[in-house]
Amino acid sequence: MSAVVSTLPEDWAPVASALGQAWAQDCATSLVAAEREVVGAWPGTLREARQRVIAGVELALRADAMRHLDDLARATYLAARRHWATISEPDLEP
Repeated sequence: MSAVVSTLPEDWAPVASALGQAWAQDCATSLVAAEREVVGAWPGTLREARQRVIAGVELALRADAMRHLDDLARATYLAARRHWATISEPDLEP
């Protein structure tokens, strides 16, 4: 997956990273609000990442972003997984 993400234009990498971090934090906040623990592997999907990208990209930049939607979604997904790993506890259940 990283080979595809490397085709993402350099100026979009920070956008994907910020979207991914915000997504992971939103998920963690929702779990805590539901009195659940932030545990285990990243629960997000690439389909959700695409929706985050579509919702999070400024309207003025939308045309350029749509050309790179799949790459942005993958980069967003990977950023969310990385951030999730920093805020979640390991799942000790078998």
